[in-house]
Amino acid sequence: MIVLLHLCIPDTYGQLKMPDKISAPKMPKVSAPKVSAPKLPADTAVKAKLIQRILSVFQFRKNARAKEQERVVAIINQILSDSLVVTSRDIQALNEQLSKAENQHFDSLKSMLEALAAEQQAAPPEKEPEPAKEPEPAPAPAPTQQESDLDALVNKMVPILQQNEDMAPAEKAKAEKLKQIREVYGRSSNRVDTLREDSVDILYTLKLTQKVNITGIQPLTMDAQSARYNYSALSSMGLLGCTINGRTGRLYRSFNMDSLHAVQAAHKAGCNVQLIISDNDSLNISALLQQPDVQLLLADTLASVLHELQGNGVIIYFRQVKQEQRAALSNFINTLSGHLRTYQANYSVNIVIPSFDRQQVYDLPAMNQAVSFFLVDFTQVNSKVAGPLTPLKGGSPALSISGTMSRYLYLSKDIPSSKYILMMPNYGAVWSKSLSGGPDVFKGYISYSDIMNKYADDSLMYDETEESALIEIKNSDGDVTGEIWFDDCTTLAPKYDYILDNGLGGLAIWTLGADDGYGDLWDELTYKFVTIDTVYQKSVPIVPETFWTRVMRELTAYKEMFQNPCSVKASDYEGDVYFKYAAWIFLILVILTAVLYILGVRNYGDDWKWKKLALIALIVLTCLLVITGAMAIFLNKQLPWLGISDEPGKCHSIPLNTILTILGGGFIIGLVSTRFLILPLLKRDEIP
Repeated sequence: MIVLLHLCIPDTYGQLKMPDKISAPKMPKVSAPKVSAPKLPADTAVKAKLIQRILSVFQFRKNARAKEQERVVAIINQILSDSLVVTSRDIQALNEQLSKAENQHFDSLKSMLEALAAEQQAAPPEKEPEPAKEPEPAPAPAPTQQESDLDALVNKMVPILQQNEDMAPAEKAKAEKLKQIREVYGRSSNRVDTLREDSVDILYTLKLTQKVNITGIQPLTMDAQSARYNYSALSSMGLLGCTINGRTGRLYRSFNMDSLHAVQAAHKAGCNVQLIISDNDSLNISALLQQPDVQLLLADTLASVLHELQGNGVIIYFRQVKQEQRAALSNFINTLSGHLRTYQANYSVNIVIPSFDRQQVYDLPAMNQAVSFFLVDFTQVNSKVAGPLTPLKGGSPALSISGTMSRYLYLSKDIPSSKYILMMPNYGAVWSKSLSGGPDVFKGYISYSDIMNKYADDSLMYDETEESALIEIKNSDGDVTGEIWFDDCTTLAPKYDYILDNGLGGLAIWTLGADDGYGDLWDELTYKFVTIDTVYQKSVPIVPETFWTRVMRELTAYKEMFQNPCSVKASDYEGDVYFKYAAWIFLILVILTAVLYILGVRNYGDDWKWKKLALIALIVLTCLLVITGAMAIFLNKQLPWLGISDEPGKCHSIPLNTILTILGGGFIIGLVSTRFLILPLLKRDEIP
């Protein structure tokens, strides 16, 4: 059982006043009805020394700045509590736990401290001893084992606290970058920005791209969750849902094209779509690899499905290929690639390879020319000992990411690192641990969203070497009966850095939707791999603007509004002011003309010689009022809820011609009603 420690100190550095020496407290004399002051625990001195030594490492420097001191104090305040007393036993236990790699992380340390605080609060209060006489001051003790343990604990805690302090600027930079990416993501794809330099306007657009290839594996069961995907972080989508008959070459698909909302959204976002052919049946795979004619039939069927899907290629994922089929597998991949490219030259073939090819089934050099990417599979358990699915280093070197890639790059020197993609899971591995020292037992997989839903309150630990998160499952006695190893945004960050730093081709996420309801994995993916690119359009010389150039610029903006109003910026036009004044003028003229017409009809009846002319003027002025009023409202820069806005998400892409058509139809209906219903009531009953 992990023993945890939780301390807290005041909020500001100026309030941290640690006595050099803490002696036993003086007890006041007890006399009714007064109540004696509580007795401080005997190990309070240990607590004070722990705080003093941590602060001395951080703050007692000649050139220390006040803001640095405040940050350090804030960190300590986050994990320490005044209500907790540190005993010698706590010091020793915490030293032991912090010696383990999985506990050497700020969140792990904080969880340990919180658990100890809860344990102390749950313990029954000690009986207060009878008041005693004030003891004589004792001489200063010589260094003891307790002092050595305290020094060792400080040496272990300080790097963890310092690590958290160093992370604060990085978190701010991450938040700022994500904000910028979201702003670009919400912009219209047709929006063009202008940069003015000297006498030239440089026109450009902003677009989101990925630094490497990011493929999201989409199972059919997750189609409902696809509306919550961040497609700006994806380069392509791999669609699961096809099986093959290795004896006949027939392809069976378990989806309807019209119901694939995820694929439709991927196309709209500009992502490629890959069809995944997954098979775990060794006999079925063997039958396919032995029949070249069946392979050609399969290639024809795949080409037809890709055309219907508007896809870009296939991913072959065979998990039960025998050692003697090494050459046959290479021949199949080359045949498939060559035949697909006779249909469309840019069709790609990718293949999933194991993280540790024990039997050397996959001849990468033989497949290199036919394959676009090799997806290295880290989604399967390959160990008999409890541990992570995607260790970065440590553990079994042969199964780690760094060990696997070093091996592949060494054995296949002619294949560049940019052709390797790491396929990593959005789920964890559940292990059962024996209390009697028996072997670990793999129990299955659990999605990231289920981990967060079911184990969010459990103590989270990190293995700093393998860069993986760990949750221990305990029984009622506190014994560890199981472990859940998985990746969160903290452990994924160094693995994403490994991809970028080593020039790998990218990342494949198995599977999309497994983190549904939690956006932190998407945020980390976006932060590491998505970048904002500036796409140059053209340079336009700046010429002095005349009256006619302003008119033409205004008309050009209106022309664009008739098709896609969200592509026009508020600074591209000035008509909101002009149309507002024009609408007021036409409103006054309509009122005056209507009054004149009504008076003329009432006084002179049908013999009024200006009746027809006044009616025509009233109709024309009313039409102009409707048009100018609609334009004034639509162009108004203070009413973004109706028309144009520079803010993403607030612009309404209803074309101007649609709005005018609706208003015109309403006007005609009103005109007819006025002519045949209202005007007859205005005439005099008798005409002299």
